[in-house]
Amino acid sequence: MAERSYLSIGQVVNYLRGAYPDLSNSKIRFLEDEGLITPHRTPKGYRQYSKEDVDRLEVILHLQKTRYMPLNVIKQKLDSATDLSTLAYEVGLLSDLPMKSEPRETQQKLHPIEDIPDLLGVEISFIRALADNDLIRLIRSPQNRELVDGRDFKIIRLCSELNRFHIEPRNLRQYVVSANRESSMFEQVLISMISSDDSDDERNKKLERAFNKLHDLTDGVHTALLKNRVFESLNAVVEDADLDSIDDEITRAEAAKQAESASTQASSTGVKPLPQRRATRKPRA
Repeated sequence: MAERSYLSIGQVVNYLRGAYPDLSNSKIRFLEDEGLITPHRTPKGYRQYSKEDVDRLEVILHLQKTRYMPLNVIKQKLDSATDLSTLAYEVGLLSDLPMKSEPRETQQKLHPIEDIPDLLGVEISFIRALADNDLIRLIRSPQNRELVDGRDFKIIRLCSELNRFHIEPRNLRQYVVSANRESSMFEQVLISMISSDDSDDERNKKLERAFNKLHDLTDGVHTALLKNRVFESLNAVVEDADLDSIDDEITRAEAAKQAESASTQASSTGVKPLPQRRATRKPRA
């Protein structure tokens, strides 16, 4: 099957139905009749939806669902937007749509690459780009068919969402390098937790719990470091701070703490503390 640059109307419904359960073919056709979307048409008249069409449709559905906007207002907002991705971010679409998870039976299967547009709503060319950059692995069958591991579906969905921010698969190779490096550290920690007396089920549960804990901790460190670097770069918080004022504030706090400590000690011994003398400078000769 040749690569598909477009999705059919049924594939679009399947892709968006997780977030918009009431979506149907007829609703998408209605939005087209109202002039909000204009899909490509084949010579035989079949509708074909590009990534931009799907993104635009998602913004429309999101504004209807969360802002209760009438269609004419939504159309004006879309027509006046200079960049659809920026508009999607501004209206909160990119932050509050939950990431769909796959059922276990889907994760544990190998899927022909030709089925991925129907399953995930992404183009085959995007899958190949992910594989070319080592984010996922395409498996060759004995009959030379290209298969996608269901366990990679989450990566595909995450990378597809990042693509809305114009972050392409080639921009994510640094995370492949990082994962390869971190996996060795995780393996060394996890292997020490495995007991020869454990059953396969107990072993898997133990590894799963330990991995999740390690991941949460290391991911927390990574997120905090990344956030600090970004915010320091954008806001220059530390560089622009008044360090002299901070020093003075710390000095006053330390002096107050010392005075309080001396007062407490004097009360317990019945001896009044000597008043502190201010340092005076000798006049210059």
